[in-house]
Amino acid sequence: MKKIKMYAGLLLLIAILSACGTTGNKSYSFEEVKNSKINHLHGMGYINGGPEIVISTHDGLYEYVKDGWKEANSEKHDYMGFQAIREGFFSSGHPEPGSNYKNPLGLIKSTDRGASFDQLAFYGEIDFHYLAAGYDSKAIYVLNETPTKEMPTGLHYSADEGTTWKESSMNEFNSEFISNLAAHPSRKEMIAIGSKDGLFLSEDYGENFSLPNEAKMVTYVTLTETGGLYANLENETVKLTSFAFGSDQEIEIQLPKNQQIEPIAFIAMNPDDQKEIVIATHNNDIYLTKDEGLNWKTLAESGELAK
Repeated sequence: MKKIKMYAGLLLLIAILSACGTTGNKSYSFEEVKNSKINHLHGMGYINGGPEIVISTHDGLYEYVKDGWKEANSEKHDYMGFQAIREGFFSSGHPEPGSNYKNPLGLIKSTDRGASFDQLAFYGEIDFHYLAAGYDSKAIYVLNETPTKEMPTGLHYSADEGTTWKESSMNEFNSEFISNLAAHPSRKEMIAIGSKDGLFLSEDYGENFSLPNEAKMVTYVTLTETGGLYANLENETVKLTSFAFGSDQEIEIQLPKNQQIEPIAFIAMNPDDQKEIVIATHNNDIYLTKDEGLNWKTLAESGELAK
């Protein structure tokens, strides 16, 4: 396997099991926030088709609605590798203290906004920090850092929600420091990787990669049907850029004014309105724009959720 590490100081740091669904938690809901301080943000996206943005944390899920933040009242698991899909979300991570679930959770899927989940693979074996999923295709990519008899270290993908896996060769991928994996919403074969050495793109399930531009220090990338967004550091300046497949032209998106923006750790885009973008920074500032960067609203500052 190629030696791959996370950005130091920049980012937050098969035995195929039969899928067995958990019993639905009928009392589960998003309610008034009791813990408004987020110390560990592990992902965000528009689960179940939105329209609300949901963030995954060390202490469960939160959603931002018109009235402000709401907090899941139970199932407060440490969701790592959280990936929103139209049906719900895929994730990995660790169960909350006192839970009867095995640790780690392996690969799980929820279709009821986190009230319950199916254990798809590697239950009690692997915690995937690097995980990507196609929003509509549901193709899953993982970078395994915990070798098992059934899955060695490296990049692997599944087109059937974890039932079978194939290993990717990662030819021409030559960075040791990566930020995240990003799957195309509908094209199962397309995956991007953000890295210290650039934005790498593959159109054959991670077998071969190329660099579509000259960007360096890419701290996050997300893909859309026609292109995507990436954040990077250029001359110690944080930038957010939109790109289109097959085009050399890129558009820099204006970031919040009068703010000292830390490196961007997560990006989410509303799948039904690409002008709506949410970014989260290394120090857990969260911002929302509904007009592609012309105006931004602060949703959290240094992990403190806005009232």
